[in-house]
Amino acid sequence: MKKLSLMTIIAAVLITVSAKANEPNNLNKIIISGTGDSFELFQNLAEAFEAKYSGCKIEIPESVGSTAGIKAVIGGKADIARVARPLKDNEKAAGLTEQVFANTPVVFAVRPDTNGIDNITTEQVLGIYKGEIKDWSQLGATAGKIYPLTREQGDSALRILVENMAGFADINSPAGKVMYLTPEAVATMLEHKQTICYLPLSAVVNTELKVLKIDGVEPTNKKVLSGEYKYLIPLGVVCKGEPKGLVKKFIDFLYSSDAGKIIMSMGAVPVQ
Repeated sequence: MKKLSLMTIIAAVLITVSAKANEPNNLNKIIISGTGDSFELFQNLAEAFEAKYSGCKIEIPESVGSTAGIKAVIGGKADIARVARPLKDNEKAAGLTEQVFANTPVVFAVRPDTNGIDNITTEQVLGIYKGEIKDWSQLGATAGKIYPLTREQGDSALRILVENMAGFADINSPAGKVMYLTPEAVATMLEHKQTICYLPLSAVVNTELKVLKIDGVEPTNKKVLSGEYKYLIPLGVVCKGEPKGLVKKFIDFLYSSDAGKIIMSMGAVPVQ
């Protein structure tokens, strides 16, 4: 057997080290990719986790959606997926596991300069998205054209409204411009007057947007826990198999009292 040269051995070692460095599940770093519905929430949770466990790094990439986050986990490009929907059968068959750690209300939000309105009824929502209500004055607000924003098919907030708001499922083609990512919807509203959109409260709470009551009910923690506010998106995490190492440590942290305080400060309700 021929002896390996020193340069060959060094090259092999460097290739191995490089490959390990590119894996997402390094011992002290994890990548959490996925939905924009919990993007800001995970940024705050990651910051708190890193402060508590020195030397650990939690990377929270920009929103790509639940499905793309799940694909990143399957493909080994992320350790955890941020999701706002249940796993599909084929995803479960791929060996993925899911845990829901919080629920965030779906809310209708407007810009702060939309005067004269703090509540919207189910009938008014249907009227706007059917294209029948076109001016804010029809809702008792300052006159001006309404610019509704809607979400793409499969979006978590849309799914919750279709399943829980009477009549919303009957709107085949909602009026308004389609937003494909939650951060995109928030940014568009902040830039354009007289807009309205349905969004997860966790993505709105630290912005200037004004959250409307629905049928007189505010999306408070108390109203959510009592069941009075019923439009809720389950926020979860997905990983391959049973979580281990730093992945498990972070997921366990999501159910801690420290994380619970952060979750509630972002308008969501922890799952016990």
